[in-house]
Amino acid sequence: MARSQPILFEDVFDVVDKDPDGKKFDNVSRFVCHSDLYEMDLHIDINTELFPLQRNDKFSFVLAWTLNLDATPGSKLYDADFPAISGRRTLMDNYDYVMHGKVFKYKDNNMKVEVFVSFGGLLMKLSGDPGKLEALEVDNNVYLLLKKL
Repeated sequence: MARSQPILFEDVFDVVDKDPDGKKFDNVSRFVCHSDLYEMDLHIDINTELFPLQRNDKFSFVLAWTLNLDATPGSKLYDADFPAISGRRTLMDNYDYVMHGKVFKYKDNNMKVEVFVSFGGLLMKLSGDPGKLEALEVDNNVYLLLKKL
């Protein structure tokens, strides 16, 4: 499906809790977050050495299908020099923390949808209004981009 915009979902979240079930890994924490704009709930694992977060922090959250600002597909192959050599701007230029992952589960009960994404073992569950999450489908590759506010 051709898309005119790289962004699939965007919202601002507040950190409600950190490691509610205890800490399992040294540099990774699980955060429970909530957004006021779309009333979404988010559970997400984040490498806190790279992107430190605490309770009551606020951050911008984006899920995108490509990093290219013109919404063209990116390469399907790993490129260790991207974007350093290309010199072109990408969505990454506006964010502090970026991960690439895959949607592996989608639960819909008509009132609330839960979308599950794995970022190489770091997990995310985003739940809320089905109309806001309809662009996310199982087996979609997505980029997660975060920036503290």
